[in-house]
Amino acid sequence: MVYWQKKGGAFYAVGFHDEKLYGRAKQRKIFNIVGKRKVFFIISIVLILSGPVAMLIHHNTDGTALNYALDFSGGTATTVTFNEDMDIKQIDSEVTPVVEEVTGDKNVQPTKVVGTNQVVIKTRTLSQAEREKLDQALVDKFDVDESLIATESISSTVSSEMRRDAVVAVIVATLCMLVYIWFRFKDIRFAGSAVLALLHDVLVVLTFYAISRISVGNTFIACMLTIVGYSINATIVIFDRIRENLHGSKRVDELEEVVNKSITQTLTRSIYTSLTTFIMVAVLYIMGVSSIREFAAPLMVGIICGAYSSVCITGALWLVMKKKIGGGQAQTVKATAGAAPVKQSASSAKAPSAPVANGQAQPKKKNRKRVQERLAAQEAAKNAENGSSEEDR
Repeated sequence: MVYWQKKGGAFYAVGFHDEKLYGRAKQRKIFNIVGKRKVFFIISIVLILSGPVAMLIHHNTDGTALNYALDFSGGTATTVTFNEDMDIKQIDSEVTPVVEEVTGDKNVQPTKVVGTNQVVIKTRTLSQAEREKLDQALVDKFDVDESLIATESISSTVSSEMRRDAVVAVIVATLCMLVYIWFRFKDIRFAGSAVLALLHDVLVVLTFYAISRISVGNTFIACMLTIVGYSINATIVIFDRIRENLHGSKRVDELEEVVNKSITQTLTRSIYTSLTTFIMVAVLYIMGVSSIREFAAPLMVGIICGAYSSVCITGALWLVMKKKIGGGQAQTVKATAGAAPVKQSASSAKAPSAPVANGQAQPKKKNRKRVQERLAAQEAAKNAENGSSEEDR
């Protein structure tokens, strides 16, 4: 770098003054994102509140707020041994439609047992008549041996434990993020705004689950934890840039400009990172099987929501917390600065006037001895000069 700077200086000294030879830094327009924070807050509140509304509607119509998978709600597992080895795509295209038609369940989960011709088909809880009807349909459609069809119930006890574990996992991950950001930035306001943004992402994705009726199963826990871990990445980058641009300045009137500048400087990086990840997950959704799609669809929503919250929400939340929590401190500093001259004038009025020697005020204590010696030397020189002038007279 130093070498090229010297070379560039030499070329310029010779006469190469065209700026095209050296390049010019592009002036980036600073977006006023924080100034539109009220709009972004309203959008986020509407998205979050849509979740409970959708859950309430589905609870009154379907009986369940979310479309719980068998891992959460319990059900029936039917193990079928087919006459030929079928891959998962063939099972999804041939076996699953037959099961859905017989049971009326749109959340059928087929699983192939590796190394065998067996397929485990998980459905909602079936009655004895529905089980017999399903067995007969499998025999008629695929010519399987009825004696090789086994049915068992999935306990709902495991489902309640998994539901509790999902909530605990998200809470523990969020608290760990809070502690990490707090210790890294030495400011609880950074940590608080980041955690609120994470909860925002989780609630928006939960809203997507409620509206789209995607099954809530094992992939639900993995999806939520993935979003929590991924969304915090761009937030940390933005907060780190805010800390660099502050440069120790605590003036409240400059904070909005600092936040807008920091978000603009990291905007390209945030968009590119989220876009590349979104494209990869979108390919999984297009080319994957049904279980992969159930994981990829909410994950794509989480990636978009995480990019939105990192750019539009976290910086604005930190600014609001800085003004609300740190605003009193800033006003105290201003009041102290305004009251300082009055206090000083009052103390100067009460205190006796400091001794003045040759128009100089009394020096500080640590330099008083040195100044006294200098003044004594000047006084002796002055006396000697006065004595010599009297002798001349």
